Amino acid sequence: MRNDKGYTPMMLFYKAWRESKARFLFSAAALVALCLIIVLFQSQIREGRDFMPWSQRSSYSQLIYGFIYGSGHGMFLVIIVPFLGLGGLLREKVRGTSNFTLSLPTTRRHILATHVAVGLLEVALLALIPALLVPTLSPLVRQNYPISQALHFSVLWFVCGAVVFAASFFFSAMLRGEYSAMVACVIALGVEDFLTGPSLTNYLYRWKISWIANEFGTMHWDPKHQQLLSGPLPWISLLTFVLVTLMLFAATFRISQRQDL
Repeated sequence: MRNDKGYTPMMLFYKAWRESKARFLFSAAALVALCLIIVLFQSQIREGRDFMPWSQRSSYSQLIYGFIYGSGHGMFLVIIVPFLGLGGLLREKVRGTSNFTLSLPTTRRHILATHVAVGLLEVALLALIPALLVPTLSPLVRQNYPISQALHFSVLWFVCGAVVFAASFFFSAMLRGEYSAMVACVIALGVEDFLTGPSLTNYLYRWKISWIANEFGTMHWDPKHQQLLSGPLPWISLLTFVLVTLMLFAATFRISQRQDL
């Protein structure tokens, strides 16, 4: 739909995509490289005696979990998603482009909602990369990895990633520095990791973002299928994370509405 000034909502989506495209493609390349290396060189990794000695005794399923879903979630949540969350009107003001954006015949809320929609779509696509590559590439090395298992982790990565993205976007509405929001988000994740540590309380540990994202402590070995499998999705934790995500977005919208840009 085009209004009388020649503006269409898709222009905002295209603008948001152009601003985040480089960050998204760099992140996607990193995840693709991780999956390719672990799957295609799984035999060499498992045979190496000096490099990760424990990997010699691991099955293919355990190796995928250990290197991609067990360790890779850290790269996804601590580096990639906070990197994607950079943006917003305050950052545009620093770059000198906010006047053009605010001159468009639309509201600030619509502009921010477009950034959020594009960002969440990018988080979802990145979370799907291992689910698309690992089951597809596994037959090339005479192995098998269940697509249901891969999609299970994609759901966990997306919901946990959405919380981190919302936090990074929230800090972007308050901090002017080029990468200040990303640094603040990483620090917040460190604080969350400390506060939910097992040394403080076992109850809070069940709400740890990294714990939920990689199902640490809940994986079990299935002797029938010779696979390391996960249990049912932690719906209560995931729904709580969705609520926190919505609250962070609401706070970001409110702050941006009151800013003098």
